[in-house]
Amino acid sequence: MTTVRSDAELADLDVPAAVTRGLLLAGGPRQALFTEAAIAAAHRAEAAGIGPYPLGFLARHVRTGGFAAALALPEPVIGESGTALVRDWLRAAAASGADVGREHLFARWLAEVAALLELRRDARAGGAA
Repeated sequence: MTTVRSDAELADLDVPAAVTRGLLLAGGPRQALFTEAAIAAAHRAEAAGIGPYPLGFLARHVRTGGFAAALALPEPVIGESGTALVRDWLRAAAASGADVGREHLFARWLAEVAALLELRRDARAGGAA
């Protein structure tokens, strides 16, 4: 049985903690990373003005260069609030330790957050017609 969380519950979700736990622990924490945490992250990214393309680009950067290369980017996404948000996620991911498997898993999570942003954008565009 799947638990459905309200927007209010997702707003209170500690996404950085979910990132670290989900990268380190399989099972429930990993499932929460790719469900509740991804949805909460998409809401926060949208509120910070981050679009799907910049997150997709960052996901590819993490996949090829790892956590250290992504953290070294002077501005991983455009805008101060977006950069601060994404840096929190990157630091949380890096706290799990440098490991190619975890870096690829985090890149996959970023790509999923980007896909959720794109779906929300498409749904709004279709609803406005």
